[in-house]
Amino acid sequence: MKKRWRFILTALLLLLPLTVMPAGADAGPKPSVVVELTGLEGRTCWGTLLTTQESTGPYRRFSGEEAAEDPEEDRALNALLPLALADSDGFHLLDFAADCSSGELSWTYYPPHTYKIALWFPEEDARAVSGVYHRYAFDSYYRLDLSGLELAPGCTVELEEARLQRDYPYGASLLALAGRVVLTLGAELLLALAFGLRTGRALRWVAGVNLATQLGLNLALELFTYCNGALEGVMAILALPVYLAAEAAVTLVELRIYRRKLLGERGAPGRRITAYTWTANLCSLLAGVLLSFRLPALF
Repeated sequence: MKKRWRFILTALLLLLPLTVMPAGADAGPKPSVVVELTGLEGRTCWGTLLTTQESTGPYRRFSGEEAAEDPEEDRALNALLPLALADSDGFHLLDFAADCSSGELSWTYYPPHTYKIALWFPEEDARAVSGVYHRYAFDSYYRLDLSGLELAPGCTVELEEARLQRDYPYGASLLALAGRVVLTLGAELLLALAFGLRTGRALRWVAGVNLATQLGLNLALELFTYCNGALEGVMAILALPVYLAAEAAVTLVELRIYRRKLLGERGAPGRRITAYTWTANLCSLLAGVLLSFRLPALF
């Protein structure tokens, strides 16, 4: 009987996120490529990523025969098209171009895996193109220094490798990780009080075990997510099962420790400890899924 209930609770833990995700055929996190452009000096700039892929997500190879919905984007695409036509490495232009005048080129929906950064400066009708780069993480960040870039009217400039640097926000990722751990710890301590685990010893065990398991879980998932981009689309398919399996494993570890250390704590029976462990983890998982859509920077 106990094994049956454990199986049922594990199944609920694995299926619960699917019931609270926003309806739609394309839910879930997507990789991105973000390039910070420094040294623009007020220039108007449009950018894209050239790629060897014929398509990615909703984007298809641009030939110039079809017009983009946005006239400005269509103008930029036609201005960038000569870069693809003259490319000797077989890189294509897809039907995506973004106004980068604010200092950032962002491709946040199915970006290509291998690419060249291509820019067009309308005022000079000049173009710039980088060497070949690859998505090195699920969210790949770069900083491109354009200071001192000489643009003659109608010219094409090859960007030196030294101008482009990886710029992954490790500090922000660690702060987000710490925020997730603090939220989970606070929620599970409150639930411990609600389940009658109110002694100092019980709360210290709950806090210590949660701190250890949540730090381990979040660090492992952070590393998994970071490596996602380098492993193309295979790991993206496995992301949800991996997340859920890791959460289930953490729950079982916590349950084993609590039953050993808290059984009989001020009369706390095994059933209450089991109910608390599963309820706390189900609630924290549900809260995490919901908050990930409201506070994406934290997740």
